[in-house]
Amino acid sequence: MHITYTAATTAAPDSPNEDFFAVGDGWALVLDGAGRYPGESGGCIHPVTWIVARLGLHLSSCLSQQPEQPLTTIVRSAVEATMADHGSTCDLSDPLSPGAAGAIVRIREDRIDWLVVGDCAVVIDQGPKGCTSVIDDRVDHLPNAPIVEGQVRTYSPAYVATVRNKPGGFWVLASSPDVAEHALVGMLPGHPAATRVLLCSDGISRLTERYGLSWQDVLALHDSTGPDSLIRAVREAERSDPEPQRWRGKRHDDATVVVMRVAEA
Repeated sequence: MHITYTAATTAAPDSPNEDFFAVGDGWALVLDGAGRYPGESGGCIHPVTWIVARLGLHLSSCLSQQPEQPLTTIVRSAVEATMADHGSTCDLSDPLSPGAAGAIVRIREDRIDWLVVGDCAVVIDQGPKGCTSVIDDRVDHLPNAPIVEGQVRTYSPAYVATVRNKPGGFWVLASSPDVAEHALVGMLPGHPAATRVLLCSDGISRLTERYGLSWQDVLALHDSTGPDSLIRAVREAERSDPEPQRWRGKRHDDATVVVMRVAEA
């Protein structure tokens, strides 16, 4: 089995890139920083870019050095290591402590494993069998969630503090190793189980969630002109959107995509 990788990432206009990606021997990951709410520090002195980079470093190390460990174990170890990196400067008990959404895929000879937390996505192309998509959309199905109207439509921080990393709420990789046990995990047996696997942040998945493309459309666009074309398509759709305020979340967001192509050796 031979795996090749293509990837692209870019920040939202006039912002630092709070996304992160990494690839290794049979694995790939994408992280999407879960930043601060207006007027809230989250008890942490570090920029979101620092948190995402540290978490990405620890996940990459664990995936490379512990290839037989379950992905939930790897995530737990990486979150614990990231928490230790904060030292005593940060109050990680704050429910609004910055963190990240994440997607991880590991491809072996006989299976594909995945783990998704927060609003990242994994899409597995099985050729004639079609695409299987894994998206953690629990943040979009919170009961009676109050939306604050402003420059960005979002949930109120006071409400988020009651449902973030809580049963019945939604989960992000931040300051609780137990999040690993609440991730969406799965496995696809058999070989060849897939021809391509796509991982992305929601800056890319909005092509399907907001702008009407299918995942087959997204993969076809990638195959024709590469991963950067997906980012260009996102920006064009965002700029052409006649009513961007109808969406919850930012008009523009950091956008990251990794595609793993699987072939016989």
